[in-house]
Amino acid sequence: MNIDSSDIKHLKTFLAVVEANGISNAQSILNKDASTISRAIGALEIRLGLKLCVRGRQGFELTPEGKAVQEEAIMLFSSMRTFQNRIESLGGHGVGRLAIGIIDNIITDTNCPVQRAIERITEHFGDNLHIDLHVKTPHELEKHLLDKHIDIALGIFEHRHEALAYQALYEETDYLYCASGNPLVDAIGQGASHEAVLATLQQQNFCARSFLNERDLRSLGFTLLGDVTYTTNLEAIALLVLSGKFVGFIPEHYARRYVDAGTLLPILPTSIARTSELLLAHRRGEEQSRQIVGKSLALMQKA
Repeated sequence: MNIDSSDIKHLKTFLAVVEANGISNAQSILNKDASTISRAIGALEIRLGLKLCVRGRQGFELTPEGKAVQEEAIMLFSSMRTFQNRIESLGGHGVGRLAIGIIDNIITDTNCPVQRAIERITEHFGDNLHIDLHVKTPHELEKHLLDKHIDIALGIFEHRHEALAYQALYEETDYLYCASGNPLVDAIGQGASHEAVLATLQQQNFCARSFLNERDLRSLGFTLLGDVTYTTNLEAIALLVLSGKFVGFIPEHYARRYVDAGTLLPILPTSIARTSELLLAHRRGEEQSRQIVGKSLALMQKA
């Protein structure tokens, strides 16, 4: 079959629905209502002569044919992005599109170079450059790098993919925090001993970022007796801790506003602290083949 622009449009819609695990979830991503998305999927199924998915009140599920179409579509769009990047580089100017991915809630970190780097990148390449900025989890950032949805990622990467190159950029310091209403606040305020605070701490419910693979919890050096709730989002961690029912590690730069307001309190900060290494990641070799990637990486490291 000959692929036309409407096929490309419908395939993109289909991939967004698959990634969101359903039409309802994809509405905000595509900025379209459910009926419009459903019609696009139906049109694609008619065009291909295949049943791609089961959708309805029972949930969303790909058919075997739908899974095959998804895999082929991913390869198709990856090839298209490779073509676009290659054509972009042939002129020797390296201008065009640059997609940057970052983890959430790093804007309050004065060590984060993204803002300064974007200023320098736009000054260097001028009006011919279009920048996309995406906020994702570390796992999503690596996936989007491999799928060529983004060109450069800044995040905390515990497991490194062999097809990607990583460069250390700076470190982020986390302290363990509790909020008013938590028994630890009274214990600390009453001058309890280090051992007494640790005994109370051991009984607490913890919240942790799942992509750290419990490295933050292991750094405590004792067995947790309470429950542990995992999330990928730093804002979710802060909300749980602010409830007074959980304690958790939060980057110092993010927690500072709440500490200043008196709503968060660091727990034994001189003895309980950990660091995370923030890394730049990109596809191997692209710093040589695409000038815009190589120059942007250099500007980020200098920012």
